[in-house]
Amino acid sequence: MAKEEKKEKSEEKEKKEKKGGSKLLLIIIALLVLIIIGGAGAFFFLYSAPSDEEVAKEIKKDETPQEIVAPSPDSIGVVVDLKPFLVNLADPKARHFLKATISLEVKDDDAKGLVEKFLPKIRNDILLLLSSKTLEDVITIEGKVRLKDEIMSRVSRIIGPGKLKDVYFSQFVVQ
Repeated sequence: MAKEEKKEKSEEKEKKEKKGGSKLLLIIIALLVLIIIGGAGAFFFLYSAPSDEEVAKEIKKDETPQEIVAPSPDSIGVVVDLKPFLVNLADPKARHFLKATISLEVKDDDAKGLVEKFLPKIRNDILLLLSSKTLEDVITIEGKVRLKDEIMSRVSRIIGPGKLKDVYFSQFVVQ
């Protein structure tokens, strides 16, 4: 019986050693995987950056003087400044205001005369357009560009096609 007990104890020790050994092996494998992943990440981080030669070429390219073309006197139009617009925006949930100062660039003095002649109609159309917008419509850059295009379209319908060159916002405040 003593032999059987010794035999059982030795078998239990072997099982415990195997369990402990497998845990140790699992830990070692996990550490090796982490080291490999860390090494690969470090390699990618260090060697994926552009070389010094590429950076030098890019800097040199940026530093080369580029030809600046001044606008010809014919391409510059006559600018007509409009009085500031202050409107309530069409937000159903909250009260928001828009204050915008707009300038119109027209082709020549004849077009400027048309703008001055039709100024009440132009201001009316712009006021109606601005007050129909919501905060979400005018708060983004895309919204402002869309609004500028809509103003150009409405003013061009009033003074005639080809007479309005551009619309400028010199002040644009939303509250």
